[in-house]
Amino acid sequence: MIPFREFLERIRPAVNRRIAETAGGEADIDPGVFPLLLKGKRMRAGLLLYIHAGLAPAAAPTRQALDLACAVELAHAASLILDDMLDGDTTRRGAPSLHLTRGNGRAVLDAVGILALPYGLAAPYGAGYVTMLASAQRRMARGVAWEMLGGPDLPAAELYDAVVARKTGCLFSLAAAWGAMATGKEHAAVAAFSEFGLAAGKAMQVADDITDLRAPGTGARDSRPGSEALLLRCVPENNGTRQALGRILEREVSGAAARIADAGRRRVPPEAWEPFGKAVRDIVGLTMGEEVLVG
Repeated sequence: MIPFREFLERIRPAVNRRIAETAGGEADIDPGVFPLLLKGKRMRAGLLLYIHAGLAPAAAPTRQALDLACAVELAHAASLILDDMLDGDTTRRGAPSLHLTRGNGRAVLDAVGILALPYGLAAPYGAGYVTMLASAQRRMARGVAWEMLGGPDLPAAELYDAVVARKTGCLFSLAAAWGAMATGKEHAAVAAFSEFGLAAGKAMQVADDITDLRAPGTGARDSRPGSEALLLRCVPENNGTRQALGRILEREVSGAAARIADAGRRRVPPEAWEPFGKAVRDIVGLTMGEEVLVG
């Protein structure tokens, strides 16, 4: 298999074209929102299609796999609109956040409209896909609620893990599971890839939080909102914070690679283990804007 970064560049145009087809025409998506939907790294779609290609190497990506990849990306796009409102973020994908240009009320309605699109893409392939998408979106909402309003009474590390597994990990988990399902793999293999995707998504969120913490103007340790504040609570407050964060990130990246090797053994072709593990490192590197970051 080719490296994930290269694969992502290859599939991005097809993903964007299919999203344009889905969100354009009679989809009732406001033209003012349309440009937002055509931006993004497409890492979730890329992971789905990468797994599909790894498990069915002799076949080109099917229309089903492409539709499911776009469904995941559209679900992600809707969540970003709401996240920006909740977090007070002012930019998204190189442009002002939607709620700043269109107002909060209109941005909420835009997000609700976009949320309908993934179901239209997934429904033709069976009720199971719809049920999985609905479950993922419920878990995402729960994770963000815990992040913003407080979650269960758990130690900081456990609470952080619970939040990022839901708000970010579950959509990566869905993408990975769908990539396997679209090749007709049995339940055990789909479950293995679901676990792998969950770990990959958690690694991506840790990388994103570390990037935010490194940014100029980072606030005081206990005053920052969001999951990056929870992450800081997981490490000692001393001069070794940067090294401690690096160790947490490496543990998540290595854990994702181990999941696919262990859970997927006898179900995943051995030649695929290493590329999938490296894909997680690429996802983290793309998140942090670094070519080489761990391991």
